[in-house]
Amino acid sequence: MIQKLLFSILIISISFSGCKAQTTHKTNTTMETFSKKINNLELKMLVNTDIKERKTSWDIYIYNSKRDSVLLDHFEHPKIYEKAHENISGDIRKHIIIGDVILDNETIYLTLYKHGKTYLNTYEFKDYKKFIKNEYFGGQLATGSYLNFGHPFYDTEIKILSDNKIYINFHGGTEVFSGNGSVTLLMFDKYKKKLAKVIFKKTGTKVIKDNEKLFETLDLNNKEKIHLEIRKVLIESNSMNKNDNFNYIDCMYDHNVKTDLEQFNKITGGTIYFFYQTNKYNSIQIIRYDNYENEWLIGDFKEELINL
Repeated sequence: MIQKLLFSILIISISFSGCKAQTTHKTNTTMETFSKKINNLELKMLVNTDIKERKTSWDIYIYNSKRDSVLLDHFEHPKIYEKAHENISGDIRKHIIIGDVILDNETIYLTLYKHGKTYLNTYEFKDYKKFIKNEYFGGQLATGSYLNFGHPFYDTEIKILSDNKIYINFHGGTEVFSGNGSVTLLMFDKYKKKLAKVIFKKTGTKVIKDNEKLFETLDLNNKEKIHLEIRKVLIESNSMNKNDNFNYIDCMYDHNVKTDLEQFNKITGGTIYFFYQTNKYNSIQIIRYDNYENEWLIGDFKEELINL
């Protein structure tokens, strides 16, 4: 009788435990959406979905080790990702995106897409844990409903090309419509702490045809060869004298070139920006190469400050 009673209690206990397990729901989920090593550090963005409070939060951390980190930024939005509604509303976790990040001296420079706008955020460290944050508006990107336009799309690259200038090449919008007008290149002046659009002037631009289709085969990492080719084009177009000092610095390219390199390891489209200096101009100059038309574009540009 006692054994039968104990057996009945055991059955009830197991049944109760099973019911409890079935009614327990996960209230928080976290996913990593960005990670990049910069020098001896690592920057990550973690997205947390709080089902109970029905909110999504984005946390950006800089890690010195797995246990030693500093929270750089925190964002929240009163909406969560729901798989049942994904085909209609998409994934809210994709509405804040890190494009790129670099570390220069004690300052972190980070490009951020946030609900249809692009920003350059800087985090200037004063000591091990304390920093000053600044946010610079970079532009409004194309947006729309998920049903019509898909998720946000954002791709950027940051490069330091002189003591005081940082250049940002970005491409963004949505999966269906990507684009932000004619502005794809930005310049940040570290001393003045100003963000500007790089706008190329159409009037007076020299167009030099390249019948060899140079960049279908030339490696963009071959700086010595690129140095010689650009110098040759500038001299032949009377854009510099043969005896002028010439210094090729580096290049950046748009998303079309990046896609070609990643998928085909061959460039067939897009634009490449080559940065250089001569003794004629102390400031950085830019010569472009149009891979669709196989043409060098030599002309003036202006840096127009961006206002909200």
